[in-house]
Amino acid sequence: MAYMIMLVADDVDQLSKILEAWKCIHIDDVVFVDSTCFHRTGVERPHIPMRFMFENLGRGEQRQCSVTLFGIVADEATVQQCITLAETIVDDFETATNAMLVAWPLPIVKGFLKRTARQAECL
Repeated sequence: MAYMIMLVADDVDQLSKILEAWKCIHIDDVVFVDSTCFHRTGVERPHIPMRFMFENLGRGEQRQCSVTLFGIVADEATVQQCITLAETIVDDFETATNAMLVAWPLPIVKGFLKRTARQAECL
C-alpha cells in the first residue's frame, strides 16, 4: 500500500539535505508548500474562505517560517527509510524542535508509478 509522507521543517538548508538523501532511495517526486506558522506570530488566525490559495494565507503579520514537503512512497518500509535518512539530518524526530514528519496510508492512488527500489548506500 502506498503512503503519503508530510515533512515540515524550519530550516530550508536541512530540506535540501533531506531531499538529496531521499534521492538516494529514488524519492524525487516531492511537492513543496511554503508554510506560515501562526503559533509564532502572536496574531489571531485569519478567516480562510471556502476557496483559497495557499500563498495568500501569509498576509499581514504572518511570515513564512517553514516549508512543508509532500511525497508518495510505495510502502511502509520506504517510509521508514525516509525517516531514518531525515533523522541523520534533523536528529531524532521525537526530540527535534525544528522538524516533524508524518505518514499515512493511501488505500486509493491513481497515477503513482511504483518504482523498483535499487539498492544504494545512503547512510
